[in-house]
Amino acid sequence: MTTAKDVRSPLMRQTLLDRELVAPVDDDQPVRRILPWLTVVKLSGTAIMDRGPDAVLPLADELRTALATHRMLILTGGGIRARHVLGVGLDLGLPAGVVAGLAATEAEQNAHLLAALLAADGVSYLPHGTVAHQLAGHLAASPAVVANSWPPYGVHEFPAATGKIPQHRGDAGTLLLADAYGAQRTIYVTDTDGPGGRVAATALADPPVDPLVLSLMAHAKHVREIQVVNGLVVGNLTKALGGEQVGTVITA
Repeated sequence: MTTAKDVRSPLMRQTLLDRELVAPVDDDQPVRRILPWLTVVKLSGTAIMDRGPDAVLPLADELRTALATHRMLILTGGGIRARHVLGVGLDLGLPAGVVAGLAATEAEQNAHLLAALLAADGVSYLPHGTVAHQLAGHLAASPAVVANSWPPYGVHEFPAATGKIPQHRGDAGTLLLADAYGAQRTIYVTDTDGPGGRVAATALADPPVDPLVLSLMAHAKHVREIQVVNGLVVGNLTKALGGEQVGTVITA
């Protein structure tokens, strides 16, 4: 006859669903940054990728130059095609999780386009599964990779409080990935500088990124600020990568 055995642990015989029981253990040790040297750059689908070569090619050149001094996870949004997919999916009555997966494929297409522009410099597109499990290895072989900015929730995504549209989209996915890896810098490249300067998230009435990003950042372990730059102005991304104050720095 065998008897049950316990592994000695502060969580033994406790439910991990009880946040009050987990909290003392959860806060006992600081969370380690997995990739503390990582820079995450997100190119907006609507504001950048949808504008075509006039917007994308200069940014590709800036990213190519930055490969010499930065190791980057470059993410792309879905743009107008993703919005079209969302509209069709909602008209068909599809659940949020299915619609999220379909819209993410449009962000994936933009990522393939950008990766192709940087392919000669050793930059490749990585799917979600590879980013989750093998990013460090790929960045040891190449200074940057390109991926889809939507979070990999798939059918586990849940709708926003006001409707069936997936709550976590490209901007939110970027913040979640950056925080999960403990990135040193997170830059959103769009078509506006925002209000400019350094500003607290709570002071923004009309944020230049998805408002959900600001809510997520309030609870983030590592990402305590993000930078939003106007990528249509040549040189802005390069300045942001170099740590210069350009565009808007939003702090938690």
